[in-house]
Amino acid sequence: MRYESIIFDLDNTLLNFELCERQAILGALEDCAISLDLNGVSETNFLQVFETYNSQYWRQRETFSPIELIEIYYRSTLAQLDIQTDQISNLGESYWHIFNHFAVMEPDVNEVLTVLARSYRLAVITNGFVSAQLPRIQAAGIEHFFEEVVVSEAIGFAKPSPEIFNHALSKLDLTPAQVLYVGDSLNHDYVGATQVRIDFCYYNRKNQNLPSEVKPKFIISELLNLLELFK
Repeated sequence: MRYESIIFDLDNTLLNFELCERQAILGALEDCAISLDLNGVSETNFLQVFETYNSQYWRQRETFSPIELIEIYYRSTLAQLDIQTDQISNLGESYWHIFNHFAVMEPDVNEVLTVLARSYRLAVITNGFVSAQLPRIQAAGIEHFFEEVVVSEAIGFAKPSPEIFNHALSKLDLTPAQVLYVGDSLNHDYVGATQVRIDFCYYNRKNQNLPSEVKPKFIISELLNLLELFK
């Protein structure tokens, strides 16, 4: 059956999350006049420590606001690296502003979406905060391509929960057989899509080996490969 719609994951599928995050982490330090060089700390070391606390506290995202979480990341990282500052609250606000208003896209996103939009209804299913994901799509200048953008916070269910996929199908008034889902995460995207019998295209952006039991409908290493699938 010919697909009617192609639905995309957002982070590390359309937007390069790692580069977006790096830009925000280091940009906030610059905004608040905190020099890593003067403190004898490399960017790589700072980012590694920051990511450790990000992973540790992210599960508490339902307890804290996004800016409160970011302040925790910075406070913990700066304390571990023995960097003194009175700019913690400013760091959180600066990070959030940068992260939400500057976007780094994966290669060839505009070309791929432009071509696919001529023949398919396009949409996004993404985990995250509404206050981040929607502005980031706008910052990338790609919001006009999508008929629907479904954000986990808005509906109370996150990937791989089948509810978020069923919500998107309901909004688009489509059946699973009419949809292809494109994403980079086996745990969130592959599991979620296959639970509701949506065909899955794995964007294997880092050319990782797949477990033998994982069998996506398609595998691509570049987004441009999508255009080859639908010639």
